[in-house]
Amino acid sequence: AMAAVHHILLVDDDQTLREALAEQLALYDEFRISTAPTATSGVKAVQAERIDLAVMDVGLPDMDGREAV
Repeated sequence: AMAAVHHILLVDDDQTLREALAEQLALYDEFRISTAPTATSGVKAVQAERIDLAVMDVGLPDMDGREAV
């Protein structure tokens, strides 16, 4: 049977870090990666589809990542 794919959302305003993390996690077949640059866009992503895990930066430009969670 095929393993379940876990949808991970990475929210960070640092594009280089966000893309590097996404690239590393994408090496694993069991992960599907989405990214967002702001807390607002991260919250919208969670509302739009199932996210299994959100990795949030604390210092986002629009909101504290802890508030967004």
